Amino acid sequence: MSSILLQLPALVGVVVGAAASYLVGAATERKRWQREQSSRWDEKRAQAYSEYGYAVKNVYVQCLRIANPRVRDGGAPPANLDELISQLEVLTDERTAKWETVLLLGSPEAITAARTWHRRVWQVELFARGIRTDRENYAEVHQQIVTDRGRFYEAARDDLGIRGGAIPLGGPWEETPEPSVGESSLGAEAAELDSSQLPPV
Repeated sequence: MSSILLQLPALVGVVVGAAASYLVGAATERKRWQREQSSRWDEKRAQAYSEYGYAVKNVYVQCLRIANPRVRDGGAPPANLDELISQLEVLTDERTAKWETVLLLGSPEAITAARTWHRRVWQVELFARGIRTDRENYAEVHQQIVTDRGRFYEAARDDLGIRGGAIPLGGPWEETPEPSVGESSLGAEAAELDSSQLPPV
């Protein structure tokens, strides 16, 4: 009995040491798992934000193709108006699908900014569909879209922990620079729109 009592401190030390090792290991493993999960969801959120932004811009560009000839230039609607509207419907559906992922993964600030942005683009869609006809406010809506887009990306960057200051706001495209040797002066998107029709980037 006395020998057991003499060994008891050593046994307690072994048990305490094992328990401490287990707790430290468990805490380390939990932190590693949390880091992996955080990194995983950061990647998912970044993808959701970028795909959503691309989808909204596609809707915006298509609205410009339809609305600019009639609203900005004061002419008739494009001859292929029905085809352009059908394409707009497809792009709008794609934006809606991307929006669901932003709602699922985005921060409240990014979701609010995103909603403001695509609702503003919807105003241009109303011009494209001939529902809005107040031509004098057309340019103002475009400027608001530039601001709303910037706010969305700032909120998205903040959610992803990206630092580096505010994003410089884009503006209308200026005179196309001379192309470098072997390069085209305009991309596929620009080839369909003149420089004053291109959206801010």
